[in-house]
Amino acid sequence: MKQKISLLKSVWLLLLILLIMVGNGLPLAVLIPLFVIVLISPLIREFHHATDLDERQLQISHFSSHLAFYAFLVLVVIVMIRDFITQGQNPPPWAYALLIIPLLVKVTISLYQNYQPERVAFWIGYGWFGVWFLFVVLSHGLSIDGLVEILPFLLLLVLILLFRKKILISGIIFILFAVGLTVFFRGWLRLDFYVRLLMYFLVPLPLLSSGVVLIWQQLKTRSAK
Repeated sequence: MKQKISLLKSVWLLLLILLIMVGNGLPLAVLIPLFVIVLISPLIREFHHATDLDERQLQISHFSSHLAFYAFLVLVVIVMIRDFITQGQNPPPWAYALLIIPLLVKVTISLYQNYQPERVAFWIGYGWFGVWFLFVVLSHGLSIDGLVEILPFLLLLVLILLFRKKILISGIIFILFAVGLTVFFRGWLRLDFYVRLLMYFLVPLPLLSSGVVLIWQQLKTRSAK
């Protein structure tokens, strides 16, 4: 019985996609709530212990999810190569968004599950600074313009190092900096939707997630005492 229930839960998203394909003219007011209902339930389930499944069923579920994830990435790469690269064109932003965002989410979650969350949050902050520093150097070289662009991020690095032992303060700094970047780059709102989505996932969201994790872990530590 448990196996049948598990199987039904794993195919209901596919049933929704089939419904959309059949009901092509369904209004957004109907489609969006359906998507929200169908997507939120599996996500909530992933963050809670599945008492209705044994270890074997959990392993099967995770293995099938991994295969589906990589099958999706392979399909995106095939589309990018066949429809754009072989035609001498650069793949559009939506293709890069479909390829990069799932990989970014998977790597981030894997890090948080395999290492101490506080350490991973700082790793993301340092790595993010390093990538931005490299981007500025490649764009402007060792120039005054490059120094001006890197100063805010250098300030972030200095603050993080100063308050390395103050987890709560470091988390607040991460969040404030992420919010500041969102305001500073408000011109992104005029960009293509997929470019905007990709930029938000690459720039403010890593810092925001790091800040939230640091604060959450600090609050958990205090409540446990």
